[in-house]
Amino acid sequence: MFLTESELSKRLKSDAPQKLYYLYGKEVFLVETYSDRILNKCLGEEERDFNLIKFAGNPELSRLVEATETLPVFAEKRVVIINDLEPEKFDNDGLSRFIEILSDIPETVCLIINATGVSVDVKKAKTKKVIDCAGKYGAVCEFGHLSEAKTAELIVRRAGRAGCFISRANAVHLSRLTLCDLTLISRETDKLCAYAGYGGEITADAIEKLSVKRLDAAVFALAAQITGRNGAGALRLLDELIALGNPPVMIMSALSTTFIDLYRAKLGADSRRRAETLVADFNYPKNRAWAVGKAIGAVGGISAEKLRRCVKVLADADYGLKSSPVDDRVVMERTIAQLLL
Repeated sequence: MFLTESELSKRLKSDAPQKLYYLYGKEVFLVETYSDRILNKCLGEEERDFNLIKFAGNPELSRLVEATETLPVFAEKRVVIINDLEPEKFDNDGLSRFIEILSDIPETVCLIINATGVSVDVKKAKTKKVIDCAGKYGAVCEFGHLSEAKTAELIVRRAGRAGCFISRANAVHLSRLTLCDLTLISRETDKLCAYAGYGGEITADAIEKLSVKRLDAAVFALAAQITGRNGAGALRLLDELIALGNPPVMIMSALSTTFIDLYRAKLGADSRRRAETLVADFNYPKNRAWAVGKAIGAVGGISAEKLRRCVKVLADADYGLKSSPVDDRVVMERTIAQLLL
């Protein structure tokens, strides 16, 4: 079955766990959250030493068979997690064998396939076969980015659980500052709750003082509009960034950094390197490691050649901003037009 996030949430509250789950999408925070919910439904902490098996990437099929056919020890379920499966890497025989395993999972096993560091392109033939199989014998859920209204609601609830109050208007403002990124929202809300003493109100003044103004996150959204060939959306975001007082030269610098992230992620994906490896390869600081995961999730349908050209366009534009008397806004709009080609 193919479920929405809300449908999956309801089923996890009321139904027995499925034998098979395939969880993926742009909102990695939700992929991780629901993977944990399924695991917690199947196993308690004390049962995991003998009944939880994890694979990173495509598992060796003989080991996967052993993991799924072994009976649980002092528990009703055995959980097997495959993180960042890449079906396109299987040869035809391997894919057939893998699908055969998925179609015959014992009732004593819950197999969770989740994607947190690789992009899942459902249009690719082998990936589609695996997802269709998961939908037939279990549950599939794609987690897209949540709306501003939904993320604001989550902020209100998270603050409430910590004993704090935040108005709807301030929750919406915080949601906008973080561009509805749940990882950032969780961190910023927790920080604001601590500042409020886990019992006070999260005010607009506190948000203004403490919340990170996510120029890099905002520019990532701008890059997404550009790579999605949405010129109107890109210009609207550019207007918003300038209206917030961001100098064009800073916007250009952040946009260049974002496209470099995308280019590195594409090269990494093409050479089958994982997110953690890219973070180490390019010496990303801890406070920017999140950008690697987001970039990997955004480059599935973009060619390395296209991204390389974009980096060159941005380098030329950056030089133009710093050395030419031409109006900065004109340079920015012209650059966006060139990136859309």
